[in-house]
Amino acid sequence: MKKVEIFSAIIGDAALPLLGFLFWDWGFYFIVLYFLFDIFIRALYLIKRVKLLPAIDLNYRFSLLGIFLTIIEICLLHFLVYFSLSPVSLFQELWLFLSYEELGIAQGIVLLPLLFLNEIIKIRNEIKMKSPQNLRYEILKSSQYFQCYRMIIWSILLVCTNFITFPESLLVALLIGTLCIQPFYVFRNIA
Repeated sequence: MKKVEIFSAIIGDAALPLLGFLFWDWGFYFIVLYFLFDIFIRALYLIKRVKLLPAIDLNYRFSLLGIFLTIIEICLLHFLVYFSLSPVSLFQELWLFLSYEELGIAQGIVLLPLLFLNEIIKIRNEIKMKSPQNLRYEILKSSQYFQCYRMIIWSILLVCTNFITFPESLLVALLIGTLCIQPFYVFRNIA
């Protein structure tokens, strides 16, 4: 099961942005937006996931911390994009992201509902497979820890943008690298 979880996480989180960068001319901010929508929707469903862990004594602080960390990461990545890829119009890029068409369908119409559906399916599968609550909690906790590590990386890069100009390909490689490493960290204790 551990290998399946890691493989599906890498395919879902890292492979598509990498293909987009290599073959479809996706830039760093475009990939960042894809990533940020994903983590934002995961943060929204965190409250639901915590409610499904009644055996573990959690209050809303765990969920609120997850949402707070996500908001901080969203801000950090936007500052990183703004200061490292100037000039960039964030609102114009957001609109281009949502209206980007693949196979004649605007991405915003397809991607956002799919991200919500993905979280619903993940929660249903966890319930169906009767995953132990302590294991699900450890996965959530490890995800929050790894999010903190990512935020440290973004903060270091943000400070360094004052002295160094990073090529866009390096920023993309770092983001995709963190997305590839995360499943190994999060699922490391699963038997």
